[in-house]
Amino acid sequence: MKRLLMLLICICLSVGLVPVAALGAPLWPTDVSIQADGGVLMDADTGTILYGKNENQPYYPASITKMLTALIVLEHCSLDEMVSFSHDDVYNVEAGSSSAGIDEGDVLTVRDCLYALMLASANESANALACHVAGSREAFAQLMNEKASSLGCTGSHFTNPSGLNDEDHYTTAYDMALIARAVFQNPLALEICSTKRAFIPATVNNPEGVSCSIEHQLVKNNENPDSEYYFPAAKAGKTGWTSQAGQTLVTYAEKDGRRLVAVTLKSTEKTHYSDTMTILDFAFKRFKNARVRDNEIEYVTGTEPVLIDGTAYEPSELMFDEAAVITLPEDARFTDAEKSLETKLPQKHPKGAVARLNYIYNEREI
Repeated sequence: MKRLLMLLICICLSVGLVPVAALGAPLWPTDVSIQADGGVLMDADTGTILYGKNENQPYYPASITKMLTALIVLEHCSLDEMVSFSHDDVYNVEAGSSSAGIDEGDVLTVRDCLYALMLASANESANALACHVAGSREAFAQLMNEKASSLGCTGSHFTNPSGLNDEDHYTTAYDMALIARAVFQNPLALEICSTKRAFIPATVNNPEGVSCSIEHQLVKNNENPDSEYYFPAAKAGKTGWTSQAGQTLVTYAEKDGRRLVAVTLKSTEKTHYSDTMTILDFAFKRFKNARVRDNEIEYVTGTEPVLIDGTAYEPSELMFDEAAVITLPEDARFTDAEKSLETKLPQKHPKGAVARLNYIYNEREI
């Protein structure tokens, strides 16, 4: 018995002496895929890329281009301005392309033109709005490229406001996500992109008016559990298609306070919606957002002054942006992220900001 007891103690001691490796931060989830040639899933609050496939490869965008058109129009016009439709606006489009039936000589408000643009994907409305804002489609295209560049896009070039085929008109999934994020952060743009049906008032050529319905099936059916496209989190978006671009799709989804942007490029007719639902489900289940103010203690606690860019601050003088969050894998801890302090702030920084914290997780900006 003594020998058995001694052996048992030795085994216990031996096990206790074996070093145990510390568990590292969980790996970034990657167990998802799409059939589209290219795509991106972005957290709309942090800009974190949760999933990407050929995200920096140029593709033809087709009518999701109109999201950038709408954003620029809203930044340059009031909704009640009147827009006149010229012969060129109406007829300088590809035969059989999307239209709301607006004709030469018709006059509509910017608001009605935007609903025709985003719900019916009306190319004549894209042309008329572009000319109303910039005087010509060419001048408007310059505004488009300038706006895209200001949003951080580096792989895009736009030549027209509608997205009709042009070899010099292209974007990437990542760039399109940046554009869509800016669109959905604009309250008016989000309202228009989430509207399921709008009525355009009577004009000279349409005395009974025109009814427009959203083409995006996930948004259209987000309250219909009997539909194969039922996805309650889908709140807004835009479709696109040309023979060269294939199916293109942008989707804004919101669930439990989290906001996501999904982009798929060059899909087939049967896969762009299923791809989008797949990656959105993946993101809602496998990631979370953590509020910085509730988790970060450095700089804002303690009694010693904090030196930032040569200026000493008392910790009680400093606070974090209440809305700031970082995106993490669901099973990760806030402290798994690495942070660095940046004192050279962007031009459009929040009022009163003295520094910016950048967070990295597994070599990804979060």
